[in-house]
Amino acid sequence: MRKVTLSIFAIFLTCALYQMPAKAQVAPVFTGNATADFLSVPGYTYYNDFVQDVGLPAAAPNGTQSGWDMKTVFFYHDAASDDLYVGIDFAGIFSDADGNGDPSGTSSWLSSLSGTDHANMSNTEGFVLAFDLEGDGMYDVYIGVSREDQLSDFGVFLYSSSMDEAPESFPAAAAGAVNLHSANPNFLNQDLEFKVSNISNYIDNLCGVDFSIFAGSYEDGPIGEDYMYGTLEVCSLPVELVSFKSKMESRRTLLEWVTETEENNDYFELQHATDANSDFVTIARINGNGTTNAPVNYEAYHDSPIEGNNYYRLKQVDFDGTEWFSWVITQNYQGANGAVIEVYPNPNKGEFTLGLPKVKRETDATMRIIDNRGRTITEAVVTLTEGLTSYPINVSSLYEGMYHVSLTLLDSQNTYNTSFMIR
Repeated sequence: MRKVTLSIFAIFLTCALYQMPAKAQVAPVFTGNATADFLSVPGYTYYNDFVQDVGLPAAAPNGTQSGWDMKTVFFYHDAASDDLYVGIDFAGIFSDADGNGDPSGTSSWLSSLSGTDHANMSNTEGFVLAFDLEGDGMYDVYIGVSREDQLSDFGVFLYSSSMDEAPESFPAAAAGAVNLHSANPNFLNQDLEFKVSNISNYIDNLCGVDFSIFAGSYEDGPIGEDYMYGTLEVCSLPVELVSFKSKMESRRTLLEWVTETEENNDYFELQHATDANSDFVTIARINGNGTTNAPVNYEAYHDSPIEGNNYYRLKQVDFDGTEWFSWVITQNYQGANGAVIEVYPNPNKGEFTLGLPKVKRETDATMRIIDNRGRTITEAVVTLTEGLTSYPINVSSLYEGMYHVSLTLLDSQNTYNTSFMIR
């Protein structure tokens, strides 16, 4: 016998007719948690930064998270209102340079190094989101606060400069105001979120414009600053997604979505996460329909949901590589009763997922595939771990007919049996 540890994911794809429910939320509602706020809307885009890339001195306590350390920036453009929504997820509390939980107070360790964590983004603390409209290395639109102003002066400033950071002061008066979610960063409002109304007054094309983001200070001692760079790709939506929902079918999650129109749609990636704020993992790729004005129904299965909440979203990719993300949906899975094993789909073509019994600790099990005459066709020792609900099996080389699966736990000698049909 050979011992193997089997993957927990297997995907079965089909298309199905579907009744369309209401659409998802159409614009972010700011709460101070940028990740959660933007994941709930279709059409957002995001860019990740390296975490803990802001330098900290040895005097900083273990686990210190500087409020300059950017993790992810989210963008969403509401085409109807021409508003640009921006959310930046910080590792700590935004502007809390020394990570002591108080953006307006200086810790003793920073004071001992002659550093200051100023209140309200004043006295050399600055933040800017800068756009290079011409792609010539000269930034033309600055959104933020200079190092001589404070958070209440956050605005839109128009001038050209090769600098990609908050200036000592803006050499021009503010061209427009910015709606901040909160001018008082704290534990409840850890992230920076803001809306720029009528963004076309400042940026005529959000599709392919270069941007830079700076957050930092020069009076916070040896604490570093943080930068992010990217090209904003807020282009016309490649698909009109009118529904996206899920439901449990036995031990697997059925995901269904409907597009009203598609333009240059190469494929979808179905993505799964165990926490709405964690990294999503692609569990299936589904071909799109190129360009069509007719509704298209899609269906995919996640064969190995975890017990508890499962989070799903769609990543859509154009033929030119442009990406678009759906809103996030949640599906709760209570778990199997642990008393039986199951085969799904059944019948099948020799590729299927085996639903597992619950185990309280890691244990080996003998798995056998048996034909209708009682002969063992294949046998292997597999490793089951706590929380593992299923794994895929491929015996597609077998002839059509009725077969049986037998699973014996080696620690308890409990045996589970079920049958399946290959056709």
